[in-house]
Order: sequence, then structure tokens, then C-alpha cells
Amino acid sequence: MSSEKLKIAVLGGTGNIGEGMVLRLALQNLMAEGVKNEIIIGSRSKEAADEAAKQDLSELENCGFDTSGITIIGNTNLEAAKAAEIIILTLRFDHVIPLLHDTREALENKIIITPVVPMLKEGDLFVYKPPEEGSAALAIQKNVPASTKVVAAFHNIPARKLRDIAKCKAVHHALVCGDDVEAKKLVIKLTEHMGCLKPLDGGPLKQANTMESLTPLLINLAKINGLKDLGINFS
Repeated sequence: MSSEKLKIAVLGGTGNIGEGMVLRLALQNLMAEGVKNEIIIGSRSKEAADEAAKQDLSELENCGFDTSGITIIGNTNLEAAKAAEIIILTLRFDHVIPLLHDTREALENKIIITPVVPMLKEGDLFVYKPPEEGSAALAIQKNVPASTKVVAAFHNIPARKLRDIAKCKAVHHALVCGDDVEAKKLVIKLTEHMGCLKPLDGGPLKQANTMESLTPLLINLAKINGLKDLGINFS
């Protein structure tokens, strides 16, 4: 990477998963071994992204963290992608491919992290609905430049768990899939210092469909059994 601090764009970063990713990335700047970074929240509206950045900094301060060394700013999705070295997609699947087309010029030689899960609600439960490529991750890979490295991660971490930066009652495993060895190593390193998460190498990108399909399963299990924030812990 080209800078002392990684520039990381969280596209769609005004939603629940985006907010959780922003907070977890920000905390790394306070850890001795954390991956130092600057965070750019992307949104269709720069004003909405700016407001989300202010709210995330306020949340960190309210939890007692020193934010003097933390940079969180807002911008449009395109400008955020242009400025970043790593891009995290935190949008619904039906919004992702159009966004990739709109920002294609900014994706060359970047790392894209996708926690995106294509699923639909049928009745009271959710079902996995992968695209013809077999998974959201493979569809994303098909729609970005050849130089873009796609890594699938964070699918099975509950949004509320990501946003809870004050407590750590349980540790979840975070599965990471990708075909580029160095890109996958970097995402694993990021995950190691997010707090309450333990990364596991999940293999090549073609394995992402298994990871993605676990998300509706966890949501359904929680609903059926009256549980909250189900994640995965292998033992």
C-alpha cells in the first residue's frame, strides 16, 4: 500500500453494517498493533456521509475513546472509492452491481472487501438467493477490472455486534475467502485487530457462496429460537 495510513472507503457506510465496520476500523488506530487507517464513508449523498462521520466520531467519544488520532470523513461513493486503497461494500446486493459500474474508474488496483449477502424474505424467514455466478463475491469479481482484488469477509458477524464497541461478551470467527494471497493476508490482519473477532482463512473466492448462505441461516435460527446476534464460533 502506498501510504503510512491505509485509506479505507466504506461504501454504503451510513447503514448499520457500514457503521459497525467504520467503528471497528477506527478502533485499530488506538491499538499498538492495529492497522492504522483513515476512513472515508461513502454514500449517494455527501451530506449524509458527512453526518454519519460526525455521528461515528461522537459514538467513539461517548464510549470514552480518544478520537484525536482518528480520521473519519464523508464523501460520495465515487469520490470515496477514488481516494481509497481498500473498499468495503456494505450495501444490499441489488445495489452493488450498479454501484460497481458507476465507480469502475476508481476500482483499478484496489482491494474490495465484500460482506454482501444476496437474500430475500419469504414469509417469516430469509432464503439465500445467489446470482447466476454462484455468489455475490463472484458476481462482484465479474463486474470489476481485472486488476481489482476481491476478498469476501464479515458475512456472518451480526451488525449489532459490529457496532458494540464498548463490550465484548463473545468472540465470533470471521471467515475470509479470496484468490489473491496478499490481499487475503491484509484482510485477515485487519480482522485480527477489530476486537471480538478471530479470522479464519476460508479458502478461495469460490467458497464464498457457503459463507454467504450461512447468514440467512443464522438470522432464521435466531428468529425461530428467540435468540439474538448469532454468530459462528468453531471449536
